[in-house]
Amino acid sequence: MTRVSYRPMAALGLAAAMLGYVGCTSKAPAPAGGGFATEAVEKVKKEAQAPAGPDKASGKDSLMNLPTPAGVLLITGEQFGYLEPCGCTQGQLGGLLRRYDLVERLTTKKKWPAALVDLGSLIKDPASSRGGPEQAKIKFHTALNALALMKYDALALSPEDLKVGVDEAVGQFLNMPGAKPKIVAANVTAAGLEARVAPSVRTSAGPFKIGVTAVVDPERLKALKDPSLDLLVVKPIEESLGGVLADLEKDTEIQVLLVQGAPEEAKRLGEKFPGFDVVVGTSAGADPDADAVALNGGKTLLINVGHKGKYLGAVALYQNADPKKRMHYQRVMLGTTYDGPAAPMKKLIEDEFRETLRDQGVVEKFPRRDYVNGAPGAKFVGAATCKDCHPNTFAKWATTKHAIAYESLLKDPKPNVVFDADCVTCHTTGFEYNSGWMSAAITPALKGNQCENCHGPGSKHSQEPDNTEYLGFMRVTAKQADKNQLCLRCHDEDNSPHFDFAKYYGQIVHKGLDDYQDPLVHKPRTVKPNAAAAAGK
Repeated sequence: MTRVSYRPMAALGLAAAMLGYVGCTSKAPAPAGGGFATEAVEKVKKEAQAPAGPDKASGKDSLMNLPTPAGVLLITGEQFGYLEPCGCTQGQLGGLLRRYDLVERLTTKKKWPAALVDLGSLIKDPASSRGGPEQAKIKFHTALNALALMKYDALALSPEDLKVGVDEAVGQFLNMPGAKPKIVAANVTAAGLEARVAPSVRTSAGPFKIGVTAVVDPERLKALKDPSLDLLVVKPIEESLGGVLADLEKDTEIQVLLVQGAPEEAKRLGEKFPGFDVVVGTSAGADPDADAVALNGGKTLLINVGHKGKYLGAVALYQNADPKKRMHYQRVMLGTTYDGPAAPMKKLIEDEFRETLRDQGVVEKFPRRDYVNGAPGAKFVGAATCKDCHPNTFAKWATTKHAIAYESLLKDPKPNVVFDADCVTCHTTGFEYNSGWMSAAITPALKGNQCENCHGPGSKHSQEPDNTEYLGFMRVTAKQADKNQLCLRCHDEDNSPHFDFAKYYGQIVHKGLDDYQDPLVHKPRTVKPNAAAAAGK
């Protein structure tokens, strides 16, 4: 299949012409809601905050139980590339399918008029992402299409999203289907992009006219060190924001500010520009605060929504003469309660996204590097090579889930996950490294999580079993594995939130299972490198 380009020819030409060119929890009284009984607000708050399992908050979703608002503002952000939970463990939160289901329930079933805004940072730095730079670009494209599918009104310009490359990001912005969402940035402008990027956007939620703008910390843009940024016009935030706010106040009732900067910057701007009713800031941690922070005597709500799309923030809007009683904020946990069919989003994420990964060969083309902590020149050879000299150790490994890690991908109900670099990296051997996993056809001996993922490539040791230098490279103690967080590369907070090194290591420990008295053990082995190794890859 021809490689898909996310930068259409028109976008490329334009890019060439142009570029070649909330907060923390507060004890202050929060708004009591939109003129309905305070007891009702307190009841739903207690339900949402009661200690329980990972899906308790969404299982007793106070948002769904609120008195019907005149409109609702839905807020997301800092998705960081997490399009959906991988499913490696129970209780994982978030995902665009669940977000779609929630939006559908509110707007279609409950018929709540909604406006949708996103803080940006749809992806994380491609250079450090598990899936690599090409997969990050495809994720960005998919995330933008997802926002368009849900009819988002505004998306804040984010330095994280520009890390795919300014020209790439511009092309993808221009290639988005439909007119929504509009990319907003009050202090960043670029000639020729007015159709997609604007200082602000006007929308509505029921009877409420809503004005949305965003600002970007100039220092965060400078830190990108992308030469193309020199041709963007970046102004100090204060120099731009006052005028945009004044313009929005002419014909909108509720003004929203999205702040791409440090969390404390959102609070500072919310206090300096009290005309804003809702200020959305970045999050200091993965999980957002349950409550909005009340600024400016309760007029302004300061909100954050956490990382990785696990939560959504909702501001229910009520018609009330008292401005302090027209908004009620509710954090919504995106758990299994929202596992509805979400067919259009399912098609985008599970079919189109992974089919693109397959067709573009993202796993095979992953930018690999040399393994630096092993014997110089050593290549990955697979556990079958280790079996001759370490039969009991091999037998122990064969009983673990590590041995069938690749097969678990083949049995995954989601299609084509074997072409997803985010998944493959933890279910194969030597991925990321030269001579490591590339595909089932090229490197069949490296299926599963094998010996060499912990001990390093073993070809040199196999060829010279008694070479003490090579033995030293292969040796890994429990203390070293724990100190170097070897297991946490895959058993991280998302994929294995309850991981305990001592407990899990006890299940795989294999010290002393073999003796090496047989002289055959000490004879050199002729190693048959896999196809990738033979090709010098």
